[in-house]
Amino acid sequence: MAPAGLLEDPSGFVICGVLGAALTLIAFVRKGTPAWRYWCFILGQTILLTAPLAAHLNRYVYGSYPTIDKEGSLLFFREGVHRNMMLHPFESLTDPAARLIGVHVGHLWVTDLFHLFYSAFGAFNVQALLYPALGWWAAWLLIRDVCGDRRAALVLAFPYGLGLHVFRDLNWYTIEKAAVFWLPLFLWALHRAHKRGGRWVGIAAALFALTCWMNLYLGLVAGLMAGMALAVHYGAAFVYSRMETPTVRLAPPTHHGLAKAVFLSALFALPLAIWQWMLLQGEMALASPETFLWERAALDGFSLVPFRWNRLEVHRALNMVALGLAMLGMWKSWSDRRVRWAACMAAILFLLSIGPVLLPGPIENPLYFCAKALIPGFWRVAKPEVFFQGSWLLLLCIGAIEVSRIRKLRAVPHNQKGMVLLYLLFLGAWCIMVRTHPAFPPMTQQIESDLAPDWDSHVFPSQGSQ
Repeated sequence: MAPAGLLEDPSGFVICGVLGAALTLIAFVRKGTPAWRYWCFILGQTILLTAPLAAHLNRYVYGSYPTIDKEGSLLFFREGVHRNMMLHPFESLTDPAARLIGVHVGHLWVTDLFHLFYSAFGAFNVQALLYPALGWWAAWLLIRDVCGDRRAALVLAFPYGLGLHVFRDLNWYTIEKAAVFWLPLFLWALHRAHKRGGRWVGIAAALFALTCWMNLYLGLVAGLMAGMALAVHYGAAFVYSRMETPTVRLAPPTHHGLAKAVFLSALFALPLAIWQWMLLQGEMALASPETFLWERAALDGFSLVPFRWNRLEVHRALNMVALGLAMLGMWKSWSDRRVRWAACMAAILFLLSIGPVLLPGPIENPLYFCAKALIPGFWRVAKPEVFFQGSWLLLLCIGAIEVSRIRKLRAVPHNQKGMVLLYLLFLGAWCIMVRTHPAFPPMTQQIESDLAPDWDSHVFPSQGSQ
């Protein structure tokens, strides 16, 4: 453990306090676009809440170190796996490191960028600071466009970016698992492509490809959500067209920006999908599909008994006030089409997040096995709990819609007092439920190590037998 506690290192907390407060104050200077001002506020608050991380980016490691995932990621980065894959894509098909990681090595290129200014582990630390803030900000962009209330969106997006699940991943696992901002960022662009068309079609497609390149699991969630959105849109248009009568003419469907964006997204991500499929072929495999199903996916899901999100207590992994607002929104505003469809999509993703075992016994999850049968390569999904990221994001959208409705109902859309009190409530709950949780990342000492020359024989069973 690094000596980075409040009593051991007060200067680190002071540095983070000053820097975080300065960025927060910039947000209240009415200059620049709202997106820029809200980003300054979010980054400032993140620096304050993760103190003393910002003061030790190049000194200590954020999170437990070494763990298999984090040490392996650092060593593979130093080996230049991502560069070899880019320069020699066909040779990567027989490269054990490429087959182990998969095509989503974009985070290693981001690490390379920050490595220009920081040490290797310092580059990972910078991402550990930015990813929660980006998750909050990207969720704010999406929720703001959905509910039309900037302040409500700011508060309700907070539990998404700075949730305990994100910090648990920062503590023990590879850095790209905490890059949950790609999901709301893509959905935000997709929503704008649906409403505005034009350049947003290409932006959404580019963001989807980047999402897959950075985190293939999140790319799968994003693709499913885009497909469901497309089915909902054109399914509703078909139903409404059947409701027309000679005396009642419904408005024609909107432009096809959503369909174009989904099609172009699939086209952009197709090379990555083919590359990943080719990496999964051959004799060198991590495990059989059955092993992945029952020894990985069955363990890393959202369990109903006990009620946990991938081993995290639900009442600490989720913000209970935000969840309550979402439940209230579904009760009070079910007639709102946004609420209705968001709730239905969240339910489908939630069922997928449970994984192959619905209840102990085991009682199998029919929806999960349906997806496994229909989606090529779905057997390789080792962590179905990632689907709940989509459910949680949609629930927060519903909560923000409900807060916005209450503010309009009480004719106080510009009153900041209620939003300030709600945010302070969220902060207090975060400090108690998240910051004090054993899974919250500590600061640890960096330990030097090297990649074993025969590491692949211990990872791939077929290699070991040879």
